[in-house]
Amino acid sequence: MRARTLLLTTLIFATSAFAKDIYISIGGSANGFFADARILNPSFDKDITITARYLPTGNGDNSGVATKTITVPKRSMAIYDDVVHSMFGGGPALGAIRLTSDDDFLATERIYADKRADHQHGTLGQFVPGLTSTDAKRKGALLQLKNGDTTLAGSPASFRTNWGAVNPNATAAHMTMKLYDKLNAVVATATIDMPPFAAIAPTRITDTFDAPTADLTDSWISYDSDQPLFVWGSIVDNGAEDPTFVTASEDTGVAPTNQPPQQTTVDVVARNWDYTVTPSKPLHAGDTVKFIIRTSEDVHGFTLVGPHDELLIQVDPVTMNAVERVITLPSEGTYIYFCTHETCGEGHTTMNGSFDIGGPTVDPPHY
Repeated sequence: MRARTLLLTTLIFATSAFAKDIYISIGGSANGFFADARILNPSFDKDITITARYLPTGNGDNSGVATKTITVPKRSMAIYDDVVHSMFGGGPALGAIRLTSDDDFLATERIYADKRADHQHGTLGQFVPGLTSTDAKRKGALLQLKNGDTTLAGSPASFRTNWGAVNPNATAAHMTMKLYDKLNAVVATATIDMPPFAAIAPTRITDTFDAPTADLTDSWISYDSDQPLFVWGSIVDNGAEDPTFVTASEDTGVAPTNQPPQQTTVDVVARNWDYTVTPSKPLHAGDTVKFIIRTSEDVHGFTLVGPHDELLIQVDPVTMNAVERVITLPSEGTYIYFCTHETCGEGHTTMNGSFDIGGPTVDPPHY
């Protein structure tokens, strides 16, 4: 009896050990982009059958989609160019693909833009890995996102970032996403509910997150879900239309139970003959803000005046040793700053500037 139980356990383990449930996060053809998939049967002695399901985007319940059985000969790679048409005979323009089998197999995809008739004279593509259901993550992070105008190697460049997701579960998932700007500040959050086996189409991060003034030229996204999900990003060079696909990495960080509110800081650096003023996140009237004031060359001064001529900060001299001042921003309007160290040099009178909170003051203060 014991031997039979051991044999049965061994057979069950052997059968399930190679059972595969693979997801290709996004596929189809739209806006000049196409998707080609490949499936490899690594076996030397057995043809395998795979059940394929197309999960259209739209964030709807895909539990009841039709299935398609495909066969991959032993030790062969099956080719599915324009995969939605070649594998499923057509369907909605975009969707995820689920592939299941009792046997081992591999699946990948290439999404590309056909630019042979344009100045690129070729195709520009990104690689999409086939991920097993165990690769889905409850907590993840998308890194190296870019959105907006920036510079690369000293030359202008422009990027946009899309994101999407797949719920590989038979139950609904509830996800909270956070967008971090170039200074690693949380600039926006979004809550997304995903029905069973739902897929979200490529979506601009600026359409999901309300952060119109945030610097997203080097940004990242974290997410936390009650069900494991596949979340992905695609960074597109607006000039070349060259895309890069990013899968989520595991986010192992655990927020403190009683996390104190993150203090807003403004970094002020004086130099000959101007200031660089950099807030850690967008400023609002009523915020308590720490100004960190220093100079990168010579000695200067720094005075900050509020929208109604309130003297908020006055530091003189300003040296390379940083000085901190904590103030509460009194109201919306125009804030001005200027140098008060009259002996700093010939450019002293040009060392001034301003920033607006919530819109400019009709009659702003004067230097």
